[in-house]
Amino acid sequence: MTLAYRDLRYIRVDVDDLDAASGFAAEIFGLQPADRSDRHARFRSDARNYALCYSTAGDGGAVALTVARSEDLDIAAERLKSYEPRRLTGEEAAERQVKAGLAVMAPNGVTVELVWRPLTSGWRYHGPRDAGITGFQAVQLACTDISANEAFWTRGIGAEVSDWAGDAVFLRIDDAHHRIALYPSRRDGLLGATWAVEGINNVMQDWYFLQGRQMPIVHGPGRQPTSGAIFVTTRGPGDILYSYAAETEEGPQIAARGPRQFADGALSHCAWGSPCAVREFMGGDAE
Repeated sequence: MTLAYRDLRYIRVDVDDLDAASGFAAEIFGLQPADRSDRHARFRSDARNYALCYSTAGDGGAVALTVARSEDLDIAAERLKSYEPRRLTGEEAAERQVKAGLAVMAPNGVTVELVWRPLTSGWRYHGPRDAGITGFQAVQLACTDISANEAFWTRGIGAEVSDWAGDAVFLRIDDAHHRIALYPSRRDGLLGATWAVEGINNVMQDWYFLQGRQMPIVHGPGRQPTSGAIFVTTRGPGDILYSYAAETEEGPQIAARGPRQFADGALSHCAWGSPCAVREFMGGDAE
């Protein structure tokens, strides 16, 4: 049976200093502080209760997808049995602010949490500054074994390939071009996360803002040939990338045309040829 996902729900990022990480998320990136405990700090970017969780609890990096029905957790457990999934305990589910869930480790060491009935806020999202953020959009993962991770996400999780750029894989779970992107890398783990903004003006304004705060611009401003997204990327807490993106392709035409193969080079990750300090986004040109 196929699995229907409602959204890419949240990421959890290990950090050493909650206060420093929280300062970046709110004051620099523009996310709204939400619930906080001694070991976790959460941030909103849309109607959900949180999309980003910083942790000093040693939970490990995690990516969560929302399933439509409780039965989907049973289906997922069967599909993923070779990866040894486990049910979240009641305490773990409460900590994640979900009714129930399933956790399974991807080949690159990132935990994937399939969650049911995650908490939605009753309050409108309002960031500390007007970064133009409209919602949590996508996650990038670093993979030393790209084939094993592509198999996990497609055969196990049930995501579908939208495009390849060299061996990098763009995976969709809904009408968006991708929610998960896998990149060949010399390391495993979370690589980065992207938040959607209203338009190109916001991308450029955020670029100027980041520069003014002396944040490193590691890629962009540029346009991603695969998804059409206009983006700019910095590096922040947890040693991961944080991107703003606008004009990302959405719609049924993505599935209808089938996955495309783009060349293994930097121009397949940025058509504008913007400077790039991220090896994973340079393809074969990094060699």
